[in-house]
Amino acid sequence: MRRLNLPECTSMQSYNLCLASVLDLNLKERLNRVSGFIEEVSEMYINQARVGNVYSIPPLIHPRGEDPIINADIRKSELLKLYGYHMVDRHPGRGLYDVILVAAKEQCPFCGGIGRPKSLDHYLPKANYPQYAVLPQNLVPCCRDCNTEKSNALAVAEDDQAIHPYFDDDKFFLEQWVFARVNLTRPCSLVYFSAPPIEWSDVERNRALNHFRDFNIGARYSVQAADELSALVDLRRGYLSNISPEEFSRYLASVSSSASYFSNHWKKIMYQALAQDRDFYNAPL
Repeated sequence: MRRLNLPECTSMQSYNLCLASVLDLNLKERLNRVSGFIEEVSEMYINQARVGNVYSIPPLIHPRGEDPIINADIRKSELLKLYGYHMVDRHPGRGLYDVILVAAKEQCPFCGGIGRPKSLDHYLPKANYPQYAVLPQNLVPCCRDCNTEKSNALAVAEDDQAIHPYFDDDKFFLEQWVFARVNLTRPCSLVYFSAPPIEWSDVERNRALNHFRDFNIGARYSVQAADELSALVDLRRGYLSNISPEEFSRYLASVSSSASYFSNHWKKIMYQALAQDRDFYNAPL
């Protein structure tokens, strides 16, 4: 929904920052010995992400309670601790964590900035891809709601992949694929829906539709719009009561076209829908 700049920190810089706080010399040496493996699989991740194919990277599947070896003599739990303790809780790894988190500028990329990022989400979940636990390009600032709404199912096809804020095509971020229709109920409400451009490929359209569904964008946008719409109706009945329906429609369209909102921002879409709905802007006060 919102594009983020790709983290500049490389896989090895991140890995070494996290290793710096490992005090167990034996563990540190063993983790150092698999650094070549981490660099190799990280390069594969980035190459696959650039072409929208991270779903093709095989996940780690194992019986509950097992702690499988990932490479050489390094176990899954040791790579997970590298993130959970040495990146989240300890410096210098925590410094990189904060840099990635702040880069979102308080706007969650998955939901279009409705929520404020509180943590980093693993685009490919660390439980199934422990080799990417501290890969910066796999760590995305995420709000609590998106962390909750995000499907736990692993993508098994290209269509299943959520939109990647770092790697995916500009069309997902620059072109409009979310719209709304007006319900002239009492109180008036908006229903948001996804309708990607017909010239997009089937895979691109399905990915947008699935992202909209999996992150519950429609319901969350409608909640955002409710208070704004109520305030707008009061404004129309008061300060804007003397303008004609056509002038009111032009006012709504001008708000929608503001450069402050990106293509699929809930407020831009809300004012766009209202400006185009004759029954709304012609409604009696």
